[in-house]
Amino acid sequence: MDRSRLTFLAGAAAALSLRSHGATAGAASAEGASAEALIGGSRRRFPNPLLVTNTGRKVRFYDDLVRGRFVFLTFAYTRCEGKCPASLSRLLAARALVAPRLGHAPDLVTLTLDPEYDTPEALATYVAAHGAPAGWTCVTGAPADLERLRRFLGFTDPDPRVDADRSQHGALVAMGNDRTGRWQVASTAAGPEQLALLALRTAGFRPTA
Repeated sequence: MDRSRLTFLAGAAAALSLRSHGATAGAASAEGASAEALIGGSRRRFPNPLLVTNTGRKVRFYDDLVRGRFVFLTFAYTRCEGKCPASLSRLLAARALVAPRLGHAPDLVTLTLDPEYDTPEALATYVAAHGAPAGWTCVTGAPADLERLRRFLGFTDPDPRVDADRSQHGALVAMGNDRTGRWQVASTAAGPEQLALLALRTAGFRPTA
């Protein structure tokens, strides 16, 4: 992996603590727009916008999909023919690998990068086309809310031109243990086994020999 890619991942991994400490601390003017969360040992403000799931259910992002859970968070879009299908396959495989140790598969939440097209109905079709695995939720919502979440989680590229091009989005996953406040960001290109190992560490399990 080249140095620029390593820098990108390192920046994404630090984004939750760095960005929430400053920019998002003053972003709680709208009721329910953010919620207090433990991140990296400190109390921070986590974006909590109102979104809609692939089943048509209205949810608050943090309250309903993250609070008290161990989750995988990722960004994709239904018309993606590049990184999204392979990334999803690796994430589903990683969930299956860690389920025996955790007693259940981690929740997987996919946020759309294309809210103008990805209606709840489009997301429902997308989930069904992939076998509708238990514990996987796709969400859409206001573009500004989804963009705020993308930036908060660090799913950005340092090159503004690349960052603005949806087709070049990074194949990343944020793994969060909300009960302990531990978060990690990884590239799904690492493969299911490495993702599963990182997930177990994030969940608080020590690797076995």
